[in-house]
Amino acid sequence: MTDYKNVYQNIYSIYHKNPTLPNNQNLEYNISEVMEVTLINIRINFLYLLLLTIKKGVFMETKILRTKWPKFIRHLDEQGFCRALKIAYRNEIDRILKKMDEGKFSTYAEHFSEIKEQKSRTDATLRFKEHVVAMIKRFDLYGYYPEKKVRYTKDKGRLDEMLIPSYKELVDKYRNRLEKTGLKKTTIDADVFIARKFLNHLQDAGIMTLKDTKESVVHELFLTYVNSRRGYDFSFGVRRFMTKMEYAIGKKLSSRIISYLPKSAKIHKPYDAITIEEMDKLKGVLADDSLGFSFRDRAIMTVALYTGLRRSDIANLQLDDIDWGNDKIRIKQGKTGNPLTLPLRPVVGNAIYDYTVNERPKVNLPYVFLTDEPNNPRKRKMSPSVFSKMSYKFFDAAGIRMNGENRGFHMFRHHLATALLNKGYETPIIMSVLGHTAPLAVDYYLESDYKQLKECGIDISRWLIRKEVLA
Repeated sequence: MTDYKNVYQNIYSIYHKNPTLPNNQNLEYNISEVMEVTLINIRINFLYLLLLTIKKGVFMETKILRTKWPKFIRHLDEQGFCRALKIAYRNEIDRILKKMDEGKFSTYAEHFSEIKEQKSRTDATLRFKEHVVAMIKRFDLYGYYPEKKVRYTKDKGRLDEMLIPSYKELVDKYRNRLEKTGLKKTTIDADVFIARKFLNHLQDAGIMTLKDTKESVVHELFLTYVNSRRGYDFSFGVRRFMTKMEYAIGKKLSSRIISYLPKSAKIHKPYDAITIEEMDKLKGVLADDSLGFSFRDRAIMTVALYTGLRRSDIANLQLDDIDWGNDKIRIKQGKTGNPLTLPLRPVVGNAIYDYTVNERPKVNLPYVFLTDEPNNPRKRKMSPSVFSKMSYKFFDAAGIRMNGENRGFHMFRHHLATALLNKGYETPIIMSVLGHTAPLAVDYYLESDYKQLKECGIDISRWLIRKEVLA
């Protein structure tokens, strides 16, 4: 243990060539007595007080946890928090208090850094621990209690963030504003999650009002979040949040926070487009009645292959959406809410007709494709989640993409876009077929058009490059 009294003697002797201290035996333990001592130089007084406060833990990042933690736990009981979460909070509080007693606790950031260094913890566990530590810090430094039961979901691997009332009100207004735009619920939930995560980060940094936002704190969110880095999508989400809420927080403040967001490009891999040879094999599987695929599965795959519809739109396809007299398919897209009209090609119409006549259950449901579970007589609309497994079976039957390549259902949508590009169709036509509203969405498919991309290549034969570089 550091002898602070000897340190003080050394400082005093350096400035005044006199190792003798004022005659007070309790200088090391009692700050109030130290303040009464008349020191010759104000700098020595400040240094001595600094040493004493460090020794007593005054500069530690903690305020009320040691004395008020029972109230925190009692509040969790009153709010109906689950037993596992209460145990997690209590164990973490015990660890923090123990480190305080041992003089090893300085800041909550350092405490969580030590948790991250434990290699045995999974990413999901670290995110859970991060939230627990953040909640304790918020209570300790600002006196905020969790306001409702926190739900830990395995599918997301994280806890719902708890916000102070002013931030929570801002998020609620943002959600209401998004709901008026007609966006899909999952899209709204994703945008709101980004807004909550951003405000939660500011709150953890001690920023309780947006006007106090600092650029360095905003950058921390993108560079120091557990084991990942926030990128273009998250930055775009925060930008949209600030823009939409400009009416509530003011244009000047909104623009200032947007200026703090790091500039980053949207990075993604080129789409792994289906080749012409692979498509011919898939078409052969669809035409082969001997492979044992049901009329329903073949109809679903045919619709996906020739129309490029999203799996959610195929699952929601209704009998009234098919205009047999005019050979049209008219739907309202689930993702955007915009109407879409597509031609009903004979191959698609025949596949749907074969299913509805030969196999579709005779029930009073509007949807085209229904479940067919042997042990469940109750029929219902199919879930889009089963379509990906369905596509895997067709790829297996065709004997293609057996070594881990992409075989997802969305690939048929990519294929239609690249096929239209290869045939020279203009972007507006492709947008109308796919139901896109932004030209940028179509531009991404250009990166899969390797044939045309090769025409943009630069001849490098004039430069001497070792063969190992191109290997």
